[in-house]
Amino acid sequence: MKNDREFDLSGLDGIKVTEELKRRTLYKCKNLNKGGIFMGKRMAAAVMTLVVSIFALTYVFSYLRQDKETKEVAYELTQVENKKEFISMLNKKLKEGSGGLKFFGGRVGEEKAQDSTKTTSREHSNTNVQVEGIDEADIIKTDGQYIYVINFERNEINVYTAEEKPKKVLSLKAEEILGSKEAKEFKGYKRQISLQDMFLYKNDGKDYLVVMSNVNRYKENPQQPSLKDRVIGIMPIHYGEDTTLISVCDVTDIQKPNVVKQFEIAGYKLSARLKDGKVYLVTNKGVYYRIMESNKSDSLLPYYIEYGEEAVKKEIDVSNIRYNKQDIQPNYTIIAAVDLNKNTISNQVVLGYFENMYMSHESLYLVKTAVNYKEIKQDSNKQGESIAVAVYDEETVIYKFDLGEKVEYKKFASVKGRIINQFSMDEYEGYFRIATTESINQNNKFTTTNNVYVIDKNMNVVGKINNIAPDERIYSTRFVGDKLYMVTFKQVDPLFVIDLKNPREPKILGLLKIPGYSTYLHPYDENTIIGFGMDTGEFEGRVVNKGMKVAIFDVTDLNHPKQKDSIEIGGKGTFSESLYNHKALVEYRKYDLYAFDLYETRDDDSYNIKFTGICLMQIKNDKLDIKAKITHSKVDSIDAYREPLYGYRAVFVDNLMFVISSRAISVINLDTMKEVYSGNI
Repeated sequence: MKNDREFDLSGLDGIKVTEELKRRTLYKCKNLNKGGIFMGKRMAAAVMTLVVSIFALTYVFSYLRQDKETKEVAYELTQVENKKEFISMLNKKLKEGSGGLKFFGGRVGEEKAQDSTKTTSREHSNTNVQVEGIDEADIIKTDGQYIYVINFERNEINVYTAEEKPKKVLSLKAEEILGSKEAKEFKGYKRQISLQDMFLYKNDGKDYLVVMSNVNRYKENPQQPSLKDRVIGIMPIHYGEDTTLISVCDVTDIQKPNVVKQFEIAGYKLSARLKDGKVYLVTNKGVYYRIMESNKSDSLLPYYIEYGEEAVKKEIDVSNIRYNKQDIQPNYTIIAAVDLNKNTISNQVVLGYFENMYMSHESLYLVKTAVNYKEIKQDSNKQGESIAVAVYDEETVIYKFDLGEKVEYKKFASVKGRIINQFSMDEYEGYFRIATTESINQNNKFTTTNNVYVIDKNMNVVGKINNIAPDERIYSTRFVGDKLYMVTFKQVDPLFVIDLKNPREPKILGLLKIPGYSTYLHPYDENTIIGFGMDTGEFEGRVVNKGMKVAIFDVTDLNHPKQKDSIEIGGKGTFSESLYNHKALVEYRKYDLYAFDLYETRDDDSYNIKFTGICLMQIKNDKLDIKAKITHSKVDSIDAYREPLYGYRAVFVDNLMFVISSRAISVINLDTMKEVYSGNI
């Protein structure tokens, strides 16, 4: 029989822990016997249980830490330090074809109130944005004196006086903005420029128009048939480069606009913001290896072009590039920060594709969806057989960048599900909030559920609500202070009111179920939300869209939200760009008016057009009222609408509303609701 002072610890060898932990644990046990303390069998058993428990817990924590570390490896960004090694790695991966995690996603949506435009004595509307004080680029802007609008049919910027009988004071073609300068690397390329959107900015008594355009440079493939030998219908094969051009134009003297600075950033524009005199532009640039290889290109690095006396192409330094070692993708996402006061640019680059961005006053967030596939085996109906079923789960990966003198990467977080647009995200009092829809596979049946996550400044998830409205998906969200208003949909439109006052314990306060759904939620005041969406009905057991629906929601009692009023517009096929592009909706609180484009069909299931143009709606005494409809479209003898059918926009100045399309301009007096001017462009 063993001495009571002795006990067998040989079983510890079977536990997978570090030798250091074993050594420290044995040392602690030996210390228990110091001073002549005798350990009986019960005590020995208790100690053994304690030891095994310590090891077991340590193993679990080690596993959890390992899982966390796995995600760290899967999603963390590493700074490029060696240009030669980075290009070699990228070359190798591009030749093999990229593997690893799969990232999908489409472009979506964008952001309430204020341009950074010049101050005038005339009241005027502003671009409808997500974050107050951060402007978003749009195709129409006004400073109360002039109206700037992009005409896409003519690929030009037109400027009109904001008066009862507007005059065109400037027409600027896209090619005139770019000018004739060209970087030496692109000599011999053909070049096309397409206007996209713009900002207005005032600095030191001067007025600036900041224009963003897409520039496409290309050469025809020399191996394809010559023009005269081509078969009709075969498109020519082009290869080349796409960039986003930022042109800073001094328009203080509107008769003599002057381009004071230009930069081109590689890639297509994803989104842009203007804050405190800096334009933050995010572009996506594909690395078309096969094309570049055939073109004998010797550089795979992203670049920008700076215009001065000459146009100079400059590589972005590798110290400003970050990448994920586990997921080498043939795409760059470039965050370009252009200082309008100093006419300088800085760039931060991530190797990879991103679907969306959100920007607060302190931070910029890039977001993409990671789709992780796996294969599971399930028993089939036949005895002894099994079938392989492919399932997947989606994660939204969020990368945070601080906005200071330079844009600087901080950290990432990942949450279950995917977002719908930029309004799925928000930052408030140092916390980032995000709402996602998660697809779930259960017994070979796909369902959905919805989640809300709260993330602290260090990108740690500190609060969450899971499994909201199972079998439905999010159609719209709007964060307002410490509240979230969220609409999900399958057959009815539940409006959820979610309390985020305590970031660590978010909770659902109220729920309202009504027919239809909202695709955009707009705050009217602290107790009222306006929902823009679609009305729905049933047809042969299915839920189908009817016309457009606008509703006023009263959230004074957060636990019991209610619908104050609603209107339905048109029938099946009715559409408005404002349903999915918030900037197409313009608010003018001086008259409590809202203007949005409208493609309205007859309410008889025929899909025939009833109206196309601008719809002017007013909110008065908690009631919605259509005040006017303005069109430039021509109606022929058979009562059918002709172009323009889309692309209407509106702005307000003092007591006037200006409706502009690609063909004409109209002016409405808001005191009389009468048209006082109409003319062709």
